[in-house]
Amino acid sequence: MLVAENAAAVIKARESGLHQPSNAGHQIGAFKLWMDGSFGSCTALMKEPFTDEPSKSGILMDEPDEIYKKMVDAHTAGLQLAVESIGDESSRICLELFDRLLKEHPKHDHRHRVEHASILDKSLIKEFSRLHLVASVQPMFLDSEKNWLHKRLGAERAKWTYPFRSMMKGGIIMSGSSDAPIEMMDVLHAIQCCVTREGFETQEAMDAEDALKMFTLNAAFAQFQEGVRGSLATGKRADLVILEENPLKVPSNEIKNIPILETICGGSTV
Repeated sequence: MLVAENAAAVIKARESGLHQPSNAGHQIGAFKLWMDGSFGSCTALMKEPFTDEPSKSGILMDEPDEIYKKMVDAHTAGLQLAVESIGDESSRICLELFDRLLKEHPKHDHRHRVEHASILDKSLIKEFSRLHLVASVQPMFLDSEKNWLHKRLGAERAKWTYPFRSMMKGGIIMSGSSDAPIEMMDVLHAIQCCVTREGFETQEAMDAEDALKMFTLNAAFAQFQEGVRGSLATGKRADLVILEENPLKVPSNEIKNIPILETICGGSTV
């Protein structure tokens, strides 16, 4: 996933040694764009000011028309889009831009992604699903933000923050992600966060099987890679770990502590 001035720069990079046609090698995928900032810095674009910082309601990284031009540039060049959006107002604008894009330039199975999609209410979830966008979500945010999110967002907005269960029930395909190096690349802990919610808005908890799917089948789907990875099947790459315990059967608060006995990459133990 590359950040670039335009689609041409990404295409040029894909013609270099950075992009290897074989599914076994390093590949360049989506063209990444930013909509807004973060909750921590009060720069996520919100419909209403932050509860504990009433003078702030976030920022938009660029004018919507400028963002849209880059989206069209990448979309019509055949690239996948990955648009970062955290705040509720940012996501509203983001979905409006995707709606416009897909009406003006229809494309089947585009798999465009929204990175984070941190606050989505019922109407935004419905629109997200209608547009067939993939949500790349970071469950580890629950671990690092649980102690101050209610103060920052208030009780009502917190109910719709990282609403994984509602998103899944609403038909959104969610891909598990780390957001490294901002967060740890601890997949087992991230799966645990989906199940326990670290105590934050537990009505949005998922079961372990659905959380595991986010980091396997759905993660592969989000990269157009489901034919070669994401599940154990003949002909796919042998990228897997062998765990001492079954994450679907241990107590939910112990998933992160399961020892990894062996890591296999491309069929070789590493």
